[in-house]
Amino acid sequence: LELGKQLHAHVIKSEFGSHHIGQNALITMYAKFGEIVDASTVFSHITMKDLISWSSMTAGFSQLGYELEALHHFKEMLCQGVYQPNEFIFGSAFSACGNLLQPEYGRQIHGMSVKFGLERDAFTGCSLSDMYAKCGLLDSARTVFYQIERPDVVSWNAIIAGFAYNGEANEAMSFFSEMRHLKLTPDDVTVRSLLCSFTSPFSLYQGKQVHSYIIMRGFDSDVPVCNTLLSMYVKCSDICD
Repeated sequence: LELGKQLHAHVIKSEFGSHHIGQNALITMYAKFGEIVDASTVFSHITMKDLISWSSMTAGFSQLGYELEALHHFKEMLCQGVYQPNEFIFGSAFSACGNLLQPEYGRQIHGMSVKFGLERDAFTGCSLSDMYAKCGLLDSARTVFYQIERPDVVSWNAIIAGFAYNGEANEAMSFFSEMRHLKLTPDDVTVRSLLCSFTSPFSLYQGKQVHSYIIMRGFDSDVPVCNTLLSMYVKCSDICD
């Protein structure tokens, strides 16, 4: 961060300091280091804010837990009436709505994403599906997921995690099976999400199935996976395994 601040000082002294490309890069840098105040200061000094400026600032607020500020910037950008939002800024807005458990506002933004033709985009769709799942609207989450064109492993992980978060172990396992049927390879994130959905003796058999898959894939040497696996057995009251 200190090196970044030195670079910032150098940029200010140069002609590049007034160029929005350099300023956008500074916003991203400060946000990644969690320095949202510095990022906001840079943003406020940009005279000609472009889509990247708004997207970087909105993403920074959303990722650092300032969801209301993220949505404020999203709304402010729309009020300017200048830019066409892209999949990244929609993703940040959906993430903010999900963390705030604000599905109604999320539905409004969903409508905007349809207007801009982004609802089938993998990044937008994944964020939107995750938002609905966090709000407990699993039917909407499922519908959005199946509208995504060519969902990747990240998209499948998100929908599995969403149903697991809501305790829907059978549904999560169904997505897992479908994912493998489509020749996609579940990763360590997939199995950790699945394991979190098994919380009672009734789901122990499913947990053991996933355990077998973990051994087959060699994930049994992965510490986070093993910790989640142990937690699953404790919750399912079968610590002897």
